[in-house]
Amino acid sequence: MSERRPHQAAQTQTIAARLRRLVFLCWAMLLVVSFVAVGSLVVQSDNIHQLTMIYGPATDANTEVRQAMTDAQTGLDAYQASGDRALLQPYFGSHDRTLAALTTLRDKLAEGADGEADNARHIALGERQRLAAEQWWADALRTEQALSRGERVDLFQNRALFARYDAANAALKEYLTIENDQARLAAYNMSSRGAVISIAAAVAALLAMLVLGRRVAGTISRPLIELRNAMVRQREGEPGARAREDQGSVELQSVASDFNALSEQNSVLLQRQAHDLDTHRITLEIARAIRAASDTQRALDVMCVSMGEGLGVDRVVAKTLGAREEVQLGAQWQEPNLQPLRDLTVLPELGGVAEEWWLSEGHLVDNDLLETDESPEEPGRTLRQVTGARAAIMVPIALDDRVIGMIYVVMVREPRDWTTAEINVVQAVAGFVARAIVAAEQQVNQQEYVDRIQTLDRQKSDFLATVSHELRTPLTSISGYLEVLQEPENGELTAQQHRMLEVINRSTLRLRSLIEDVMVLSRIEGGVNKGNFGEVSIRGLITRVGEELSPLARGGGIELEIDAGPQAAIVLGDQASLERALVNVLSNAIKFSGPGGVVTLRGTLDQGARRVLITCQDHGIGIPARDLSVLFTRFFRASNATAQVIPGTGLGLSIAKQIVEDHHAGELRLTSVENEGTTVVMDLPLYEPLQTQDMVGNDAAGNDSESEDVFGIRA
Repeated sequence: MSERRPHQAAQTQTIAARLRRLVFLCWAMLLVVSFVAVGSLVVQSDNIHQLTMIYGPATDANTEVRQAMTDAQTGLDAYQASGDRALLQPYFGSHDRTLAALTTLRDKLAEGADGEADNARHIALGERQRLAAEQWWADALRTEQALSRGERVDLFQNRALFARYDAANAALKEYLTIENDQARLAAYNMSSRGAVISIAAAVAALLAMLVLGRRVAGTISRPLIELRNAMVRQREGEPGARAREDQGSVELQSVASDFNALSEQNSVLLQRQAHDLDTHRITLEIARAIRAASDTQRALDVMCVSMGEGLGVDRVVAKTLGAREEVQLGAQWQEPNLQPLRDLTVLPELGGVAEEWWLSEGHLVDNDLLETDESPEEPGRTLRQVTGARAAIMVPIALDDRVIGMIYVVMVREPRDWTTAEINVVQAVAGFVARAIVAAEQQVNQQEYVDRIQTLDRQKSDFLATVSHELRTPLTSISGYLEVLQEPENGELTAQQHRMLEVINRSTLRLRSLIEDVMVLSRIEGGVNKGNFGEVSIRGLITRVGEELSPLARGGGIELEIDAGPQAAIVLGDQASLERALVNVLSNAIKFSGPGGVVTLRGTLDQGARRVLITCQDHGIGIPARDLSVLFTRFFRASNATAQVIPGTGLGLSIAKQIVEDHHAGELRLTSVENEGTTVVMDLPLYEPLQTQDMVGNDAAGNDSESEDVFGIRA
């Protein structure tokens, strides 16, 4: 940045000072123009005052005196010539007029005297006229009295006195005319000179303000323009553009200095940002390389090479530790002029230090190991002794509360001021490595777990098959011997013996049903085999299940009402599994309904929602509210069913629910009220082949009448 010279600094003024000077000049010019204008107006006002208030009224008064004297002379001459006293009327009124006009004239003349010479001349001319007028009036009075007595009077003297007055009046009139003309001319000249002076002063003031204003504006605008040009150059890609600090006002120089300082800071920030972006790019590249690595050792090798070349350091070492802090894996990278470390165990042992770092700062950073006051036990000193390090970053490879290993980033040639971005890179990479190691361990553990689960599943299947075979064989024998015992040719049985055989038969059937349910449950635990999926007509499914269970309903005195639904109600699924689920639901409804009860089974098609619903409703014993939340748990039976000793395995609903949910977006819903009945809904998605989508609606509409066909099977 440029420095201002002393004389420039002394001459530099603030914008406020320059504007203040401009304002003061404007005020001064305005005052000059105002004084000139006011002076001109005062002179003009004085001249106008003399014209309008002195010379004009004095001239009028002088004319009035002459007119009054002339009227008196005329009246007096007429009276003398005719002897008619009536003709003296103008004479009598003129005396007062003459005195009043002379008084006004004297006052105006006294007021208009500017100096002693003018005053003496005014008084002399006024006194001359007044004396002439008084002499004439004295003579006129004697003449008028003589004429009134009838005497003969010679008017020669009277006319001579009037001629003297007339001469005095004319002299005064001439003087007043000259004075009036001079005052008018002076007023005109003064008005012209005042206008010229005012215009000249105004023009001079405007020119002065224009010149000074341009100078002030130039001292403000030029630095601003140069400052803007510097900004434009920076915006157009010239980061080194700077504003001049040696011109303009103090404020503008301060703004230019601040702009240059801000530009320097922006340059530093841009460099830092570019460095941070480079470190971020390095981090992403290392992360991708670690994810692509085939094993942990490969990940450590890739990490050391990428970090060493990316950060421009001298050496990068990484190692992982076992449960007893023994080195398990190790990797290193170094500059070509450095020798690799032969034994990574000589690096500083972590012990509990790494855990402390991980739980506190998460790293150890030293910019210059020679200047750091360390004890021999500290890791930095040991690292310097082993690797010759001058500066180092040591970051634990850790995840959660587990420390897995350590990364050492080392400068050997010279100390280094590690930036926050560089420290963040090492920490981020340590996190990537830790997650990669843990993920590899979890993958191994997961594979072992999967293998064990598969082994257990095979053992379970083998066990169930064995149990099923071992249980079915004696059950078959028991069933065979029961049939033999119940045949008449083997002898008559007592009633008690028949009851005992019936108990054995029911237990045999119950055990066989339990075995079948367990086998079915085992088959569907892995999900329904979708390889067997095909088009399943719900109308046909409901019809078959109704026909299959109608004997059971008749045997229990249950009325079975079936509405098989429309032909268009088709789902995609496993027919055998769906039939098994519906048998479980309908058999439960029949089993838990008392004699004379009604069980309704119907199929419906919801075209709007594209769903097929199978609804089974009974009016039997229902289910207590406290049992509804665990009703689908395997082997669970409602408390009221257990209390009434109604047989069952507790697997029917759980099997049905599993089968329905294994069909895409299938859902089984149950609502029940104790002693009022139970409603079960199997909700399945409608199957619509692409080639028949346009026909489904028409087919459904055309079979509405069929959906209304309800056939009853009455026991």
